[in-house]
Amino acid sequence: MDIAIKTVMNLHDFAPSPDVNAAFSGLVAAVVQATKLPKWCNDEVCREVQRRCSLSESEMEMYWSRRIAGSVRPQQELEKFWYIDNYRELVRREVGLLGGSGLSLTDSSRAAMIGSGPLPLTAWCLWHQTGAAVDLVDVAPVALAQSRELARAIAWPVGKCLVADGAAVALPDTTYDVIYVAGLAGDSVEVKQQIIDNILPALRPGGRIIVRGAHGAKTLLYPAFDPNSLQRVQLLVEYNPDDDIINSVYVYKKGQYE
Repeated sequence: MDIAIKTVMNLHDFAPSPDVNAAFSGLVAAVVQATKLPKWCNDEVCREVQRRCSLSESEMEMYWSRRIAGSVRPQQELEKFWYIDNYRELVRREVGLLGGSGLSLTDSSRAAMIGSGPLPLTAWCLWHQTGAAVDLVDVAPVALAQSRELARAIAWPVGKCLVADGAAVALPDTTYDVIYVAGLAGDSVEVKQQIIDNILPALRPGGRIIVRGAHGAKTLLYPAFDPNSLQRVQLLVEYNPDDDIINSVYVYKKGQYE
């Protein structure tokens, strides 16, 4: 773990390359195997590693989205993405968690993804596994433009692509069966609460919100938060994977008085 963290801290560039790929692959492998973080890895170090992970993830997603969209065989190129099976498995589990909470997604369902990025594979997997229509929300216009290029290439009928911050996006009222909040959407409980407050009216009766986070040593990769600290919603499911799935999953419904 110590070597993996220091290797990432010594990087000066985050675009995909053999060195960058090896550094972050090594960090992910170390985090998955660890039960806790090293004592010297304080909050300041964690925040810096998280920042570097976020930068690397953004670069990697843009690189792969362009690579897939520009391929003469985009579906085959998509299968070469090294985390595609991880996405499929995480979404499969999330669909199961939603079902256990009382929400079954079908091809008549509608979903939204806050913080979708340029390679919105969660949204694609959700559509592929359930048939649900998925709208994308991201603060970066270039990310959504690239998402549309990707969708055209892989024949995915993606929904609306809305350029907005999750705390300010104007989603139509009582429209969505489930709204996802990505792990990197909101770097504090306060910001996540602002997102929740803004998107709550867009939920249909019986709708759910999924917020991704991290737990244990995996908080080195994604910011953690107390899932019970969010207001105006009721926590139904807290799921912390103990395998190579990184993100924790928290399923909410509207609070009793909403």
